[in-house]
Amino acid sequence: MVQIHTCQTGDTRIALSVTCLRPDRSVVDLDGLTLYFEMYNISSGSTKVAKTSDNVLVTDAGGGVVQYTFQDADVDTEGTFFAYFIAESAGEDAETFPAETGDLQVKIRAEV
Repeated sequence: MVQIHTCQTGDTRIALSVTCLRPDRSVVDLDGLTLYFEMYNISSGSTKVAKTSDNVLVTDAGGGVVQYTFQDADVDTEGTFFAYFIAESAGEDAETFPAETGDLQVKIRAEV
């Protein structure tokens, strides 16, 4: 199921919030994991937000909920982007959410 976060260029007030689910729809316990965020332009494949833990906040570890707060440079260009959260353990095991490419999209439109 595709989740779409729509905003206008310059919008940094509303964070992107996601519940991390495995393909079987089970919730991932984020306790003790380090979370990262990445975002890529769908059309060009270029990186909009390189892998970062800055501005990533786990709001409900047991419920698998994490959010990313956009910075000005993240939302300065209109377009559609694939977004991902990456959870890593201390042993460097990693898991990407959503598991299916394209299931989390950020659509940025020009200010009206």
